[in-house]
Amino acid sequence: MLNKVVLNPLTNQKQMKKIVVDPFIDTESGYPVKSNARIISIVSAMMQKRFAVAGELIPENLDVSEYVLDGMVSIENGEGQGEGRYRVTATVFEKDSGKVLAAAVVFVRNFDTTPLDLYKDSPVFTKGKSYEQFTASVRKQPNENVDQQYHDRLKLKALMVKGDRCYEQKEFKKSLSYYNQVADRPTGDRMEVYNGQFTNLVKEGETDKAEVVFSKLAHASIAETSQISNKITFSPNAKSPVESKKRIYNIYIRQIAKLVAESPGCKVKIIGHCSRSGTSGYNDKLSLQRAQWVLGQMINYAPEIREKSTTLGRGFRENLVGTGADNVTDEIDRRVEFVFDACGS
Repeated sequence: MLNKVVLNPLTNQKQMKKIVVDPFIDTESGYPVKSNARIISIVSAMMQKRFAVAGELIPENLDVSEYVLDGMVSIENGEGQGEGRYRVTATVFEKDSGKVLAAAVVFVRNFDTTPLDLYKDSPVFTKGKSYEQFTASVRKQPNENVDQQYHDRLKLKALMVKGDRCYEQKEFKKSLSYYNQVADRPTGDRMEVYNGQFTNLVKEGETDKAEVVFSKLAHASIAETSQISNKITFSPNAKSPVESKKRIYNIYIRQIAKLVAESPGCKVKIIGHCSRSGTSGYNDKLSLQRAQWVLGQMINYAPEIREKSTTLGRGFRENLVGTGADNVTDEIDRRVEFVFDACGS
């Protein structure tokens, strides 16, 4: 159904239709993964006799493509859920109409879910509205349409993907320029845009500007999710974050403390988590100590926070990855996050 040859309007020569790949994400973190380069290589090899794979979803590739391939990977837990540990889901849809033409699921035993560098360095886990629209689109079946808002933002997303690629190449100023282009336009990707701006500004040493952006990011996260899944993360068994990250974490903590203190009636739960290694009793205590450490830092900036906050330790009961690998792949499990009540948008 898809395999159609078209005429190049410039050369009048026959050419294969093109597919562009919207980066696959890890559903646990919501982040695009480094293995996208490998995915494109595999897809290109499989399709080369029928289609041309333009490459990743960057503006120049999107412009020349007729179809879009998108996908996601999730960890499968429990029995009877396929032969492998990871579920990879993908769809192909028409770029112009948004109509899904093909969908597939495959189970694999190994999948590298290491995030791209920008997301490893970013302040929050950005699982807001655009994440929901993307994952809903990937789950669509043939003859259904992908989410309309996701489809309408493809050109803007292509700019952010280009920014992500520049960041991988350590071209931070160039990466920031792409995120700034998106910030200047009406978009539903506010969390992702602020996330990209903040991370690049930190790399450029513009910490004052970065802190202003983080304030916007915190408000956007509360508006979309009622929480801030902050990247205040910890090394295994540690009660306080690693020393090298405390300067950036102070920006997060200071701005969140200010937000809560300045919002009448605002309450916040500070929730600590641990990865799945060690006993449940040990991890319950450790996760609470992590939340209490963060509260102590917040009180330094806004003493009234003490009366507006509750600290909780969840141990490993709310793991998002849950492998107990105790490395970068399950870093999200060793986190402190914030849940807000009556804090406005």
